Amino acid sequence: MQSWFTFELDGSECRIEKEDTHRSLSSFLCGLDPAFQRFSEHDAWKGGLPVVMGDLEGDRHRFRVIDAGLILLPMLAGRQIWTAEGIRATEPDHPVNLALEGGHFECGDERNTSLTALMFEGYYRPDLRRQGQTSDQFDSIIAHTANIPAIRDAAAQVFASTEQLRHEAAIKAERSGQESTVWTGRQDIFGDRFTKKLFKLKDKSPLSYVDGSKRRFYQPGTIVDLMKLKKQYPDARFVAGATEIGRLSHEVEWPSLISLEGVKELSTSITTEDSWEIGAAIPLTQVAELIGRECLPFTKILRRFASRPVRNRATLGGYLATAWPKGQLSPLLMALNARVLLLSEDGERNAPISQFFEENGGTILSPGEVVRSVIIPRSTESALSARGVTASICDTYTVAPRRSLAEPYATAAFCIELRDRVIAKARLAYSGIGEAPLRAREVEEFLAGKVYQEKTIFEALPMLIETVEVSEAGGDHAEYRKTLIATLLQKFFFQHPTPESIRAKELTASGDFAKLDHPFFDAVAP
Repeated sequence: MQSWFTFELDGSECRIEKEDTHRSLSSFLCGLDPAFQRFSEHDAWKGGLPVVMGDLEGDRHRFRVIDAGLILLPMLAGRQIWTAEGIRATEPDHPVNLALEGGHFECGDERNTSLTALMFEGYYRPDLRRQGQTSDQFDSIIAHTANIPAIRDAAAQVFASTEQLRHEAAIKAERSGQESTVWTGRQDIFGDRFTKKLFKLKDKSPLSYVDGSKRRFYQPGTIVDLMKLKKQYPDARFVAGATEIGRLSHEVEWPSLISLEGVKELSTSITTEDSWEIGAAIPLTQVAELIGRECLPFTKILRRFASRPVRNRATLGGYLATAWPKGQLSPLLMALNARVLLLSEDGERNAPISQFFEENGGTILSPGEVVRSVIIPRSTESALSARGVTASICDTYTVAPRRSLAEPYATAAFCIELRDRVIAKARLAYSGIGEAPLRAREVEEFLAGKVYQEKTIFEALPMLIETVEVSEAGGDHAEYRKTLIATLLQKFFFQHPTPESIRAKELTASGDFAKLDHPFFDAVAP
């Protein structure tokens, strides 16, 4: 085993030797240079400490903003890290630096450094094209005094400039039939100091690292190697995005950590006519990029989950394995009738997500077993026809003290499959009201075979309130949570009153004023 590895820090090679496998990037930076003292205090629930990581994801080079307090040092091997200080010093005339000059955002130096990292990622995002996405990009800015309009205006100018650059590059690439590489970010259209270094990155290599205290960190490249390591070190802890591990790294000792990030079989996805199979080690942001345009509820609920720096690291498999009782994604996966594929030395097995969580707050995962992938059914015309239905209506809702970085009171997801106007199947799922996510089975059976109309939904509400219990594990506000069980189903119906209303109807005028669908740059504008 080797006792060292390297990664790039602000454009220079950084050698790590015998450093603790439990040490976070924020702790390392704090001890590296007095200029990084801001990394000494970390609280993910207050926005964390955003930095930018450069990485190769399949065949695409990406900048992703991450929380420096929630990533362990060995996970950076072969990657790039850019701090706000490094971004400013490397290219002072970069559009992001110019936009943030003057400090007129009223949120202090600490949040201004976070803005630099967040806007830097947004500048290079090939999918950030519309005004409504700014809320997603800057949702980790938790400050009561932040000048949000000023942040939005600056972001709009920066993101418009990169969209114009991408549009001009696509016109040139169209002649050779390569315009798709521009719009998907597989081509370096910027040619600046940051992207030149980014596009030199290669695939992750297997890593076997031991620190000064003889603790080990492994990053295998295949499932076969993964299972061998788990057999050799049965007490080892699996890690993927490690957002939860990063939070506990100072409280728990793990003699061995086995990373799932480098396992190719866990980092790939398969799309068929009927479903998506998503590798367990794929971060949530990438999952949204894969299915979000078609499965709108996933994009919607993901924007209420933690913050973008966390979503860029947290994985679907890791999320399920932690079995968070108040998790916002579980009800949607249950409503979509998703399945989880589990892998162990004995072979594979799969189960519906609705059977994955146990009533005591645990999961059906056995020792030595890992989540391999999650299979999510699609609702294409052919997929619906194969299921014998004509339409599928699905949506999800979460209620929390604030929009970002807050523990929800309750989350609900509903999926109604119809044959014309008759309910063929109903799946109603909740989290945050008990020790584990659950489905309202009795109400689902009641709805099946009935006409999808207001009368039917209102007849189901008393049964819903009676049969779905709020346990003490749900925490405070029990009566409020009880009310939400019914009111969220009502909201679902009023936003989707007909089989044709796949997109939710706005119940307020906020969408009209915000102009969320307006692009930053309109190629046909004069």
